[in-house]
Amino acid sequence: MKVIKSSTQIARAPREVFDYVSDAARLHEWQPSVQEAGVEPPGVRQVGMRGYEVRTVPGGKQKIRWEVTECEPASRWAIEGIEGPVRAHVVISLTPSDGTGTLVEYRIQFEGRGIGKLIGLMATRGARTEIPASLALLKQRLESSDRTQPAGSL
Repeated sequence: MKVIKSSTQIARAPREVFDYVSDAARLHEWQPSVQEAGVEPPGVRQVGMRGYEVRTVPGGKQKIRWEVTECEPASRWAIEGIEGPVRAHVVISLTPSDGTGTLVEYRIQFEGRGIGKLIGLMATRGARTEIPASLALLKQRLESSDRTQPAGSL
């Protein structure tokens, strides 16, 4: 299926952006369709770590399980869905820019199996508007002067 791409500039260091986007406990703060998220079991961020998120999707709430496929602090974070008829493949790349800023590039692609092919098409259509909005919220959260401390370490 088609890859959806979006990007934004954030006036924070790449490591700070990485620490925020790779913290499952903060996912709901910048992705409004996420109701809750976490890792199972809690631990250090690394390739092979598994997590979940509960998202609002057409038809109700859905628990989505994923696994970290790439983890390069301050540079790259990638996850992949591990169950269900539709599996997302997400890559977040971070590139230093403007001295202390970061270019955040977000890519998502859905893989559907069986009925999941149709669901994946709908998910792709929704991602076209949701991803840019989520990145705008991420930028707002990270650049806010009244930003709170991280929700906790994994």
